Amino acid sequence: MPVKEKLPQSHFEDNLAVFASLLREEGLPVGTTEMVDALSALSRIDLSSRDQFKTSLQATMVKNRRDQALFNRLFDSFFLPPEELKKQSERGARYKKELESKMDQASREMQFKGEMLGLSQDELQQYGSLPSEQRDRLQDFVAKTEAGVNVEPQFKPLLENVVKSHLRYCRSQEKRSREETVSRGTGSGTGGEGAEGSDGLTDYLREIDIEQIQAAELPAAEQLLQRLSRKLAVQILRRRRSGPRSGPLDLRRSLRDNMRYGGIIFKLKHKPKRRSKQQLLLLCDVSGSMKKYSTFVIHFLLGLQEVVRNLSCFSFSDSVENLTPELKGRSGLKPLLDRVIRRSKNWGGGTNLAKALDQLSEKYPDYLNAKTTLIVVSDTKTVSIDQSVKRLGAIRDKVKRIIWLNPMPLEQWSDYRSVASIGELVDMWPCSTIAQLEEVLTGRL
Repeated sequence: MPVKEKLPQSHFEDNLAVFASLLREEGLPVGTTEMVDALSALSRIDLSSRDQFKTSLQATMVKNRRDQALFNRLFDSFFLPPEELKKQSERGARYKKELESKMDQASREMQFKGEMLGLSQDELQQYGSLPSEQRDRLQDFVAKTEAGVNVEPQFKPLLENVVKSHLRYCRSQEKRSREETVSRGTGSGTGGEGAEGSDGLTDYLREIDIEQIQAAELPAAEQLLQRLSRKLAVQILRRRRSGPRSGPLDLRRSLRDNMRYGGIIFKLKHKPKRRSKQQLLLLCDVSGSMKKYSTFVIHFLLGLQEVVRNLSCFSFSDSVENLTPELKGRSGLKPLLDRVIRRSKNWGGGTNLAKALDQLSEKYPDYLNAKTTLIVVSDTKTVSIDQSVKRLGAIRDKVKRIIWLNPMPLEQWSDYRSVASIGELVDMWPCSTIAQLEEVLTGRL
């Protein structure tokens, strides 16, 4: 019995359906009727003729003359000529080979103590796409961290978080650059020289170290912080509203309410949806090295009061002070900062984290529960580091999570034992710029 030769699988109908969906996305009314007409027309022509194929599709899918240019553009980009398809295939093969080479190189370079860092394929690809100067800086940071004093293998997760954060930041910068290029290309940025100068100042303030922002630049920086906090507030509201409007199915109520129908369930009853009562507790280090950073973080989170109503704020250096009454009083930023700066006993002093955490646990235990997200703003420079780590571990067991914002330059992290010790207990993120502050808090509240 002769063996039938297996014919190659055809994706003609699938490709035609994808092309029809592209037309629909661009606003052309292509439905089932147009698809049937197109298939009928194609069955009567020579499919090897590109002109006949294009004419048949155009005759059945395009309804008016103004859509012809759009159809032509999509057809030429989707149904490529054989020679162009071959070129694309060759370019794709070269790109795949180059990408594999970059991934292998990234795997070799991103190592700590002889082990690969736990980076995903996307993160390795992002690293490989960085300019050589940026890759060299990141390699230098990893090498200096590895060669640091008292740096143990347990430091690896903290280093991974830092590298991943930097790669996310680079990706966001690339995305922002592309969006700005598109915006300029479409003529949306027609604000003149003043608007361009304003955008340049905004970019400058986002990227510069907060400590280097001058007094004359503070009003613009404050406006930037207000915009970012409003943006984050909108994102939080959208996530809440996009969730299910009702709770889980209440089977008992459903059966009881449908007894009138002889036990046949026509109407479902749901349990009331439980609102998440997330509680944010902000703990700001206002010692001498942290004054400016903490002021900016307080300013940023102040704009979230409308969406995060359980927002509490404390300052500390060698003791802890409750700023929540001023925060809840909605008196605005200036009275709050006046309370922090002029009438605070902690402002500009030394740091004793262990003592501050003891006071927080003893005087305000209700703030530390399973619904609390504790946000600590500090460079980890404190006396009694071992006691501080012990107190922090006890608090970590009480709260939902701890996010630590560290404004210390990344290249200095490996020089301080406090960073490694505290980093083993919390999610620690660099936070020396407004852009990093936005990146860390977006999606984590």
